[in-house]
Amino acid sequence: MPKATVALLSLALAASLVACSSDSDQRGPGADGSRRSSGTDISDDFPRQNVIVTAVCSPANGSGAFVNVDGWDPQSWKHVAHAEFRLPDTAVVQSDRARPSTAVRKLCEPNNMSVDAGDVTAVKSLFDRDFTKMAVVTEDPQTEGTHVGYLDRSGKFTDLTGNEDFGNTPREDNAAFAPDGSAVWFTYEVDNQDRVASRALAGDHKAVDQLQVETAGESHLIVVGTPGMAVLANDAYLSPDGKRLLTESRVLEFAADRRAVGPDLVEKGRFISCEGGDQVGWLDNDTVLCDARNTYEGRFAILDISPGMKPGAPIVPDNDHQNNGMVVSPDGQKFAFLSAKGTTRDYYLCDAKPGSTPKKVERTGEFSTLGDTAVFIDWR
Repeated sequence: MPKATVALLSLALAASLVACSSDSDQRGPGADGSRRSSGTDISDDFPRQNVIVTAVCSPANGSGAFVNVDGWDPQSWKHVAHAEFRLPDTAVVQSDRARPSTAVRKLCEPNNMSVDAGDVTAVKSLFDRDFTKMAVVTEDPQTEGTHVGYLDRSGKFTDLTGNEDFGNTPREDNAAFAPDGSAVWFTYEVDNQDRVASRALAGDHKAVDQLQVETAGESHLIVVGTPGMAVLANDAYLSPDGKRLLTESRVLEFAADRRAVGPDLVEKGRFISCEGGDQVGWLDNDTVLCDARNTYEGRFAILDISPGMKPGAPIVPDNDHQNNGMVVSPDGQKFAFLSAKGTTRDYYLCDAKPGSTPKKVERTGEFSTLGDTAVFIDWR
């Protein structure tokens, strides 16, 4: 079932971030804009394995905002990769409840108080697999029309919607990238009906309509798999074997020829119960990790997705923290989460088995500049 994102926000991203220089070669991985390491071992290329990827949004001097994406070695927390995207002044960042939610708002809007497990998958879908491009929605200040397009690392914005002909003002929202970088997906409205479509980066960028839905509401557009399948929901996880889709506590068999999944199809999926909680992702093809945000007293649990199964024993010790799962390791053996107690916020890694003791990620070296506003969006 769709969940009201605002009602589920439980961990704090900073209400405002320290303004920093617009000179990209002097910006660090963190929200404070610290200088990047001068070492040559920080690459522009993100490894395809053995890396945790974080994203953080911070304001620029004057207007606009920067999104920094960084890769970290999950054993040493060495900073191994970096990309930066300067949002154009016309980018849609602030919340507007009259239009569908866009994931960049969850990352950047000043009053955002958290990113929950489902939002992580939406934030990840802002980027292509190699983090060379970022999907963006812009708003024309004269017509109030909204266009979809993408940024490259040089700061160039390519408007895929393009100049409008005489007729209806474009209302395209919820921009999300196909993982292979071939297209940007989006939602739009026709005759009071929301629809899902895609625009290819190659060619004339003509919109290819894919799906009609009653309303996009507060759902995100998340693209998974190759070729991409768009899911209009609050979370979306493809099983390791690519055969099942986990979304909003329901499991659907993955149809290789399906290009888009709307709320009606999600509701037909088989419901699995984390007893009031959500899921962080797949541990293997048959089990998922239950989040601790709304249940288990902050302790997480493993759920076999077979019919009638209930979550197993708690994973982490009894505690009085607010714990929010973010990403699962590619082998399903570990997971990362953000833990809050009072004003203290720390990241932890933990084994995905009952009775485990989480290990805090120490704020040292380059990681110390990241702050506690980053979202862990990928572990591969």
